[in-house]
Amino acid sequence: MVSVVIHTNLSLANQRETAGWLQDGFKCHGIAAEITGDKLKKADVHVVQGPWYCYQEWLGQPNVLWLNRCFWGDSRFDLSLGWLRPDGSRDFRNDTRTDGKGTLPQLKVKKDSRRACIVFADYGRDMTDAVIEARQTYQSVFFRPHPAKEQNSPVMTLRGPLEALWAIGDVAIGHSSTVLVDAEINGLHVISSDPLHVVHHDGDRESWLKRLSWANWNYLELQRGDFWEHLH
Repeated sequence: MVSVVIHTNLSLANQRETAGWLQDGFKCHGIAAEITGDKLKKADVHVVQGPWYCYQEWLGQPNVLWLNRCFWGDSRFDLSLGWLRPDGSRDFRNDTRTDGKGTLPQLKVKKDSRRACIVFADYGRDMTDAVIEARQTYQSVFFRPHPAKEQNSPVMTLRGPLEALWAIGDVAIGHSSTVLVDAEINGLHVISSDPLHVVHHDGDRESWLKRLSWANWNYLELQRGDFWEHLH
């Protein structure tokens, strides 16, 4: 019988909740997954949550599932899940998928203009150089700070709901933030400096979105163990 541990920051309610969903899902396949705060506990399969707790301890190790924030949907009840690769990317086992899973977001028409640009900040990443470079290319440049960390910028800072930004910008620039997926869905021309970002695709946005749906999991799918059937 395969052994599974779900490494969990037991002081965080959201990690305890998601660990419980995964534990239920593994149970559906006859696997008694253990929820543990022990960062180094041994098992055949490890689940790590988010980029901070236990991530560095298991990066580069085999049979590690990385649960992280969703690419779309509800920030509490939808998550992304895939096998962690040594380079920090994930194998979602979706390369050959031609069908979409669940309810897919509606792709907005790609914008014709490339006049206005919005630079999106990653948490803890200084985007000043990206803003300065963008000013040399685009007629209008705006800055969107990370919601958890304020940052000064030489251009106008945009706050408020993301939905209002898609009408302002034609181009979205960022690094690894998942907001770039939202920008792509909303028809902006997206530029990511992270070569591992899931937003990179061959130009077929509909096929890209269908494949990406196999990286996004609702909590009910996690509880049913649908993720294991796909990823195993």
